[in-house]
Amino acid sequence: MDEHKIIQKYFSDVGSAYLAEQGVRVSVGDDAAIISNSSNKESIVSIDTSIKDVHFLSSMNATDIAYRSVAIALSDLAACGATPAWYTLALTMEDFDEEWLKDFSEGLRIISEEFKFPLIGGDTTKGSLSISVQVTGYCDPGKALTRKGSIEGDLVFISGFIGEASRGLRALQNDEDNTKEISSYLRPRARIDLGQRLIGIASSAIDVSDGLIKDLGHICSESNLGCEILIDDIPTSLTEPLTSGEINQGDDYEICFSANEKYLSEIEGIAEELKIPITAIGKMTKGSSVTVKDSQGIEVKIQDGYGHF
Repeated sequence: MDEHKIIQKYFSDVGSAYLAEQGVRVSVGDDAAIISNSSNKESIVSIDTSIKDVHFLSSMNATDIAYRSVAIALSDLAACGATPAWYTLALTMEDFDEEWLKDFSEGLRIISEEFKFPLIGGDTTKGSLSISVQVTGYCDPGKALTRKGSIEGDLVFISGFIGEASRGLRALQNDEDNTKEISSYLRPRARIDLGQRLIGIASSAIDVSDGLIKDLGHICSESNLGCEILIDDIPTSLTEPLTSGEINQGDDYEICFSANEKYLSEIEGIAEELKIPITAIGKMTKGSSVTVKDSQGIEVKIQDGYGHF
């Protein structure tokens, strides 16, 4: 089957029910998509590439590979407080495998339905398995959350639990049956609803992909501040606090954000309404880096987060 037939059979109608409401006039199958841009919104654009045995295991089901590849790109939109509009997909695969493509297409359909945004184009090529997903969303002008904007004294918060996905990855690699943790790795939750609710509350935000401390360091760098975190306050689903080796593993895809203490009760209300744990784990300070301390006030050395190079 040639490239055009693959695109027509497996990708042409993914999320097609939402084309009109997202302003897409021409979608998959033409030379380019045609979109009617809203004049009173800002576009938010991000792209993520997932590579076999780097960002996902080749042993994973193709449905999970597809879902995960789109979800981690959507997480960037969540951190900006954006509403998803549409996405494109560049798929490089080693060979034509009809069953694999059926499963992969199903993963795309699941996440497109979940967030009501369509696949509108892309590219299909032959080579080592990799998936590039570009996502586009929108916000009201000047309202998008960024990594820059924290103020000294702001509290630092994190959604969800840290470390579950990295434990899930290890369970997959070791053929263990840690169902909940494995699910956290296979199907990360893009916190779109939370990001939208944080507009006007969060002074800065970032999605946690490479490790909580590493990514929080980007907020510090962009805001020209430091940060002090209490290791025992970092949320976990385990009965014991996380160790220094567990909090910076990456693959969490939660939202880390700063906010003035006056918003604490409002943030607690958002957490209750969305049924998402949101935990205060520290405070923005003078300085330029993240410091992690234990309950005795002693600094804890943290291993580096994930790095591509």
